Amino acid sequence: MAINPFSLLYFPTFYFKNGGSKPKYFIPLYLDGSKLIIASLPSSQDFVPDDIKKYGCIEYPDKCISCFHFPSGKIICDDSGFAFPLDTFIYLDQIDDYDKDIFESVYPVEGIDYHTKGSLSKSIKEDLLKCILNSSRVKNKIKRYLSV
Repeated sequence: MAINPFSLLYFPTFYFKNGGSKPKYFIPLYLDGSKLIIASLPSSQDFVPDDIKKYGCIEYPDKCISCFHFPSGKIICDDSGFAFPLDTFIYLDQIDDYDKDIFESVYPVEGIDYHTKGSLSKSIKEDLLKCILNSSRVKNKIKRYLSV
């Protein structure tokens, strides 16, 4: 499995840590050799009030909102021209780590177990990383990995 940070992957069947499965997008944010993947699971579930919704980083600690918004149709991968069909969000408190060895054993074959949709454009990578590092809701452990 060739996982690259800030690539956009799609899993026809993604198995969640807490059980259950469904089709899911996945953005790896950091890889630690062969042991660890830190990643986000973008969601089309919209919990952001319309009056504060905008492209990019949305941070309202008093409302417990910390997310990154990709508007529908906005190209996010310059190399492939990919855009999410629906408004999509990364809820920053849900960024998590995954054991790379287990991950690779569950999803071994690109094109079958997962599909690479492209790499996030440079400006989106920078905006997303800045948003994560400045978020009040991201675990300090995650920030330490991403700030190197």
